[in-house]
Order: sequence, then structure tokens, then C-alpha cells
Amino acid sequence: MILEGVLRQDASATPFGASLTIDALRMTVNCGAGLQPCEPRTLPVAGGVIAGVSGALASTRLDDWRAGRLVRAPVLLREPTTFANPGLRDERLALARRGIHLFGSVKSAALVDVVHAGGWVDERAADLRAFSRRAISRAVGCWSEQSAGIVIAILIGDRAGLTSEVERMLQDAGTYHVIAISGGNIAILAGFLLGLGRLLEVRTRVSACVTIVVLVAYADLVGGGASVVRATLMGVTYMIALAFDLRGSPLDALIAAACAILCATPLGLYDVAFALTFGATFGILVASGALGGRLPQRAWLRAPAGLLLASASAELALLPVGAFAFSRVTFAGLALNFFAIPLMAVAQLAGMFVLPLALVDVRLAAIAGYVAHLGAAGLVSTASLVDLVPPLVWRVPAPDAGVIALYYSGFLAWFTATHATRLRMPRLARLLRGAAILLVATSAAWILWSPLARLRGSRPTGLLRMTVVDVGQADAILVRFPDARTMLVDSGGSRTGGSFDVGIRVIAPVLWHHDVFRLDRFVLTHGDPDHIGGAVALVRAFPIAETWEGIDVPPDAALQALHRETAARHVPGRQLRAVERLELGGTQIAIWNPPAPDWERRKIRNDDSIVMAMTFGQVSLLLTGDISMDVERPLARRIAVAPLCVLKVPHHGSAGSSSAAFLAAVRPALAIFTVGPAAVGTPSLDGVTARYLAVGAVPLYTGTDGAVEVETDGREVRVVTFAGRRFTLRGPPT
Repeated sequence: MILEGVLRQDASATPFGASLTIDALRMTVNCGAGLQPCEPRTLPVAGGVIAGVSGALASTRLDDWRAGRLVRAPVLLREPTTFANPGLRDERLALARRGIHLFGSVKSAALVDVVHAGGWVDERAADLRAFSRRAISRAVGCWSEQSAGIVIAILIGDRAGLTSEVERMLQDAGTYHVIAISGGNIAILAGFLLGLGRLLEVRTRVSACVTIVVLVAYADLVGGGASVVRATLMGVTYMIALAFDLRGSPLDALIAAACAILCATPLGLYDVAFALTFGATFGILVASGALGGRLPQRAWLRAPAGLLLASASAELALLPVGAFAFSRVTFAGLALNFFAIPLMAVAQLAGMFVLPLALVDVRLAAIAGYVAHLGAAGLVSTASLVDLVPPLVWRVPAPDAGVIALYYSGFLAWFTATHATRLRMPRLARLLRGAAILLVATSAAWILWSPLARLRGSRPTGLLRMTVVDVGQADAILVRFPDARTMLVDSGGSRTGGSFDVGIRVIAPVLWHHDVFRLDRFVLTHGDPDHIGGAVALVRAFPIAETWEGIDVPPDAALQALHRETAARHVPGRQLRAVERLELGGTQIAIWNPPAPDWERRKIRNDDSIVMAMTFGQVSLLLTGDISMDVERPLARRIAVAPLCVLKVPHHGSAGSSSAAFLAAVRPALAIFTVGPAAVGTPSLDGVTARYLAVGAVPLYTGTDGAVEVETDGREVRVVTFAGRRFTLRGPPT
């Protein structure tokens, strides 16, 4: 449909074109097939849309698509992708709280019309952002494009120049906050302005008022995101108190800012960034009030000790929040903040100097750009510590609400003990302090270790279980053997790329939901992106005893990156060939493909996929990767499976697979199609489904049925889908 709306922020470049975030105002709807003839109707609408614009032309029009401008384009709209798996939160709800309701695509930048420009303020802010990008790209980019991307992110919040690897390193290191415009950036800017005012002997009230104006203008310049608004509001509240000589606790300003934000946007309470901002600040203020007087008096010791206290208090305050929101607890930030915060200040201040110098002399701007580059490069270098010492980043499942409540109850007990001390109740104070330490330590250990889940996961069940995970048009299959050992076959991914990490965002929560904290075998059927897309993240997140692969493809960059990661973590690897027979947890495993290669592969081939049959009693689970009919035909003549067979359909139900001869040979009772929802119901997939129905198989589709859980005792198969289907399959009598 034709969508018309206001750009919420400047367009950002993507590997496939550009991305536009639009606050929709109107849409023109054409009458569809089957409806009575009518004229197109223009309807008022409301809501946010993220639209991807395809093609090389998009990069030439980025400057046209500025925040505040009204645009019109034909957009193919869809709901946000959701994966129907146990253990996952609904991402659509999180997006809706940010005001994003639909995603869309535009075929070409030539179809996006700018109806009219934004207001004068919006246009001038966009001019300044565009100038900042150009100036920093020249002055810092001449030293390093990566550093230029980091400095642009620090100054104006545009993270389009950051690679996913840099973002991942900073997140794991606990120093990502330095490039996300928030409290640190606002504090440095405010401190710089106040310091400049003092140097110029400007009255405090005047300096504070000027700082307020600059902070508000800066917040508008960088787009006024939620974190910027929170930090600016706290800074402005403090400056008002400073200007009018209002004395009070810093906690008063913090609480006033929090209340103002929640009154304006009540759903901000559900925003994890709200908890990060106010939780970290609250922890720092409370710790400073309680322990600030005990810091060393010598200046050269007081500053680092104060920074350590601030880092430790923020980390403690946010430990459950980070575990719940990001499934990550990082210990690296305690040390790295000693470097990251000063380096961020260097990059930010030097980047600020680049802008006026770029108007005067390119060489002077390049000198300032070199200083900014040193700060940005230092940030990346220090963050690389987490790759050298992996245990500094601890991946954990999201803790239960009860454990989080227990954790913060410990801090409440500590504050109560402090109050009891003031009331001269020493015995009660000692009791409360002991209880507080016990509560915090116990709940923190529970969050980090999940002892009950680990105990459940280590118990043998005597059952063979398989979970076919919903990862769209891709494969990821978890197998738990009767003796509790585990195997993951493939790791999802996307052929179109993108920054969404299916490994840590989808598959890891599913593993944790099933009480899996280590993988005894990690099988990669072949190297296509939709089969190994999440592999690197999973290797980082889980201990792995051994990887199994088929035929290596040395020129493939993704496979070699995975091999480097497994080598760095000393994970042994094994190459499987047909016909090989193995045993794991009381289950017989037969490898039917691939044969030994007679030449070195230069490209990934679907027909090199591992084909594996796991047989337990009278039941076989047959996993076929992406093989085609060319492999199925010889397999049909020699493959052997148990009478009751559960088949992962070859190549996602492609018309070039699932030959009649192959299906007649294996005669599956259950056929599981690993497909996206858009594929279900298409003529092509319906044609393939008919072949399975002809041999008596029950078809299931991850795109509509969600994750498929299969459990067998060797005699019958019990099936449960995420969508709620339940049934039992029984084989022929023996």
C-alpha cells in the first residue's frame, strides 16, 4: 500500500540499501481481489514502521531522508517476525512498546518521495548531523573507518558505521554504554561546559543556564531517543538546582526525573534501558553516599578508587537486569571501565573539536581526528580482553522473578541495617547485614549457576527427545539422549544476512529452557548460512565437547571463522563420512552421507549435507540436511531405518527433494518441514506435502506449528507442538 508518514530519525545505511523509521500518518488502500470495485481509499493511521529500501540507489539518497521530513512510498508491510519456541519472549511486544508495529520493504529508492521538508529546527539539526558525519568521516576516517564509525556513534548516536563484531565486543566487555548516547556523554558535555564557564569566570547561574540550553539542543540534535531524554532530564534537573542554589540529595533529582518520565511515558517502566539508566545511577549514588567517605584522601588514589566503586556498584545493581534482558553477566567492565570511560571522553571531546576545526583547516581537523581515533581504537583494543579471557563473560538464562526479588531484598535488608545503626540497634543491624550478604550472595550464585536447572538437565530419562526449533526457513534441532547427553544439529541463520544473531537470541534460550548448559556434540550438516548462522555465538555461550562436520570448504569465510572460534576454545572436531556407525547414550547413529570427496570443495554444496539416522528401539529420527533427489536416489537403495520413522524433511520441503523413491524407502510416520510461515500454503510446498500424505506421513510445519517436540521410549512417539497439537504415533506390531 502507499504509506505516508514522518521520518522519526535519519535514514541509516544497510548492506542491502537503507532503513527508514516512519511514524505513519496515512495509507492508501487499493481494493483487493474478491472485493467489490471501488476507488482507492486514504485512511488515517498511527504507529511506527521500519521500512527497508533495497538497491544501490538508496545510498545516494540518504541525505534526502532526514528526521522530520514527510515521505510517501509504496510499502509491502508485514508483522514483525516472531519465533514460536518455548523459553522466548515475544519480541513484537517489545517493539510495540518502542512504537514499532510493522516492518516493510520498498523495492527501490526511486519510489520514496519526500513530500515536504521538516520544520526549521528539524532541518537545521539534520544539517548539523550531516556536517558532523562528513567532517568526522574525513578527519577521523583518514586514520580508521572503524574509529570514525565509533566517534560518530559517540557524538550523534548514529551507529550505522559500527560492525556487528565491534558492537558484540563492547557489549560483552560491559563498555557498550560509552558509545550509546546516555548519561556518560551528557555528563561529559555538561562537565566540559561548566568547566569552560569556570575557566572564563562566568557566574555559576549563567553557566548552568547555558548548559541547560546546550543539553536540550544536543538532545534534539541526536534524535531525542529514550536514553538521551532520560540523561538530559536528569542533567537539566541538576542544572536547575545549581542555578537557583537549591540544596538537596542527588537522589531527589534522580527520583524527580524518573517520575517525570513515567508520567509522560508510563510504558517506559517496561523498557530495559529505563532500568539500566536509573538502576546504575541509583546504585552509584547509594554506594557513594555509604562508602564515599571511606575513599582514600590522596587525589591520585581517590579518583581510581571512586571509579572502581562506581563500576562495582553499577554492576551489582544491574546484575539481575543484565541477566534477565541480555542473558549475560560480564565481569570485564569492572576493570575495563578504568580505560573505557577516559577513552570515551577523549574520543568525544576530540570529536567535538574536529567540527569547528573542519571549518578552519582540514589539517588541524585531521590532528584532532587522530586523537579521537586513538580514543576509539583504545576502546576496541580494551574490549578485546573478553576474547582473550572468555570466562569474563558469563552467559546465563533469564532468572525467575522470585530470584530477582530475593536479590534486591538483600539490598533492602542492608539499607534497613543502616537505618537500625542510626537508631542505635546494633544487634538488629548485625543480623540484617548478615541476612543481606546471605541473600545477595545466594541469589547472585543462583543467577550465575542455575543449580536446579543443571540438576534436572543431568538426570537420565531413558527417553530419546528431539526438539525441532522454529528458526524460520532454517534448521536447528536439539537432541537429548536417554543418558542425558545432548546434541545440537545446525544453528539456524539467514541467507539474507543481517545483524540478528539467531544463536544467542533464539537457540540459546531454547537450550536453557530445556535445561541444557553444555553440548556433547554440535553437528553442522553443511556450511549454508541458514544452517551455521548462529554457530559462532553458541560456541562462545556453551561448553562443547566435540563438533561434527561433513566436508570442509576452505574458501568459505563463515566456516573458517567458526573454526577459529572452536580452535580458540580448544573444541575438538571430527569429520563424518558415509557409512559410519556410532553410539551415543544408548542410541545407534548411522551416517549415510556424505561420501569421501574426490576434490577440494570451493563452494558449499547442499548435497554434501550430513544425513544421520538415530535409532532407539523401534524408532528412528532421520535428519537429512539439504540433500536433493540426486543424493536421495542412491540412498533409497541402501538406507535402513526403524519401522517407526520421524523425518526432518530434506531442504525445507523444496520441490527438488523428497523423491517418491526415497519416501517409499523410509516411509516416515511424521514429516517435519523447517519452513517460515510465508512458505506454508504455497502451491510448491503443498505439492511436496502431497507426496508425504501419499505414504501416510503426518506433516508438521515449524512456520505455523512452531517448535516440534518429539519424545520416544523406543516403542511409540509422542509429539507436542508449540501451537498446541498433541498426538502419539505407534509403529506396526513387531
